Amino acid sequence: MPDQISYKTFDGVTIVGDWYPTTTTVGVVILLHMMPIDRKSWAPFQKVLAANNIASLAIDMRGHGDSTVGEGGIKLDYKTFKDIQHQQTLNDISGAIDWLTNKNYPKSQIVVVGASIGANLALWSLEQEPSLAGAVLLSPGNYRGMDSVAQAGEVLPHQSLLAAGSDTDDPEAYEAARAIIERCSSSRKSFLPYKNAGHGIHLFASDPTLMDKLAEWIRETIQTPIQ
Repeated sequence: MPDQISYKTFDGVTIVGDWYPTTTTVGVVILLHMMPIDRKSWAPFQKVLAANNIASLAIDMRGHGDSTVGEGGIKLDYKTFKDIQHQQTLNDISGAIDWLTNKNYPKSQIVVVGASIGANLALWSLEQEPSLAGAVLLSPGNYRGMDSVAQAGEVLPHQSLLAAGSDTDDPEAYEAARAIIERCSSSRKSFLPYKNAGHGIHLFASDPTLMDKLAEWIRETIQTPIQ
């Protein structure tokens, strides 16, 4: 079972997360949820990761779930956020990375996984922290002033990248995922195409094997880093 943890970002936001450790750890995943749901949406995937000896930290991004207290006790609600405030969620990821490195997890053994706007933030985190092993993007797009296709060019060759999207019912995310993988310079990259499979974490319901596929890909990414 996960442990509830919290940390404060450098701009004063208290972030709450579910930390799922493992006895023998390959590496660790940071999980970024969709809007309007919260960190609990990742609970089934955290169990799959743990079964593969991958620890995970699912956080409530600022303004969501239990992460609603900003600097000076100000109340945060994502429903009132401007684009810049959504983009400042990158500070939440930096805080998560700091929390993990303080537990002796090197950045090179961290993969960031996100869904919808969380996918965009996961992609941006690779530029913010060049030592990260890679990222998984479920239904990326152009959200809140963050154009994921344009950002793809910032991915470094040693950073692994996987993107998934569903055609027909979610064509914008599908096309974004395809274009990101096409444009990025990663030496290990993969595009998972779906049809009528939903958006973000709803892909898990459409493909019961997806969680295991992602866990295997994450294991390979961490255990066989690109030189």
